[in-house]
Amino acid sequence: MSPEEIEQTTGPESKGAHSSATLLAFFALAFAWSWLIGLGARYAMTESQVMGTLLAMVSGFGPSLAAMALVTRFSHGAGLRDWLSRCLNWRVGWRWYAVAFGLPPAIMLLALALEFVLGGAIPASPAAGKIPLAIANFGLVLLVGGPLGEEFGWRGYATPAMARWLNWRLTSLLIGAIWGLWHLPLFFMADTPQAHLPFLLFLISTMAESVMFGWLFVNTSASLVPSLVMHTSLNAWFNIIPLMPTATGHLRPLALMVGIQTLVAMALLFRASESKAADHNLA
Repeated sequence: MSPEEIEQTTGPESKGAHSSATLLAFFALAFAWSWLIGLGARYAMTESQVMGTLLAMVSGFGPSLAAMALVTRFSHGAGLRDWLSRCLNWRVGWRWYAVAFGLPPAIMLLALALEFVLGGAIPASPAAGKIPLAIANFGLVLLVGGPLGEEFGWRGYATPAMARWLNWRLTSLLIGAIWGLWHLPLFFMADTPQAHLPFLLFLISTMAESVMFGWLFVNTSASLVPSLVMHTSLNAWFNIIPLMPTATGHLRPLALMVGIQTLVAMALLFRASESKAADHNLA
């Protein structure tokens, strides 16, 4: 899908809502909402863990809420409905769902296999003995673990907006870098997964993941549903496949995963078509 074709899928609100000034406003709103409410959550934790947890969940919705606010501002109710209808178009073909759900655990398991070949010990799964909870966690991750709070912003809004000037490849890389920076406060909070990671490794990961999400987006007529599935799969499988340093005791398994993600992203960047012909890459 070309930048022009992406633009045509976004509805009548695109011209005003996707200007350079409005795009900057989107990023400012997304960061301000998430960072300020996230800071409030840290202070609220000292008084009420329940309130602090609720604020932390709400803070993650900055990108999607910013996108909806701007689309509403420039299109009113009808344009917002059209935009949401396009974002939630689920009729994209079962292969895209298979890839969206299956690619993250495939990459993770390959990284774990490489870790074993390199002589590393494979720890028990964090989900051992808690299979029903691990399955239920997929739904929880979708709702409050990132996908719904972020994808309407990064892919649903920012990707078509940037595609007015850049192709999907450069757009995905740039959004991936911004997406990584958006997580920056989490690296200074002791009880977050990011606190145990080098920021550069995390940034490379978000850029590679953004390419995979962007590839799904441009090959499914700008539908967000496959990206929501992949984002959910990615975050939820971390609670089953032991790759994080908190589970393994060291960084190499996660670094191997990021390396594989980077290779996959590079293959998509250099080989995938910008049109529906990219579908044949999975045939």
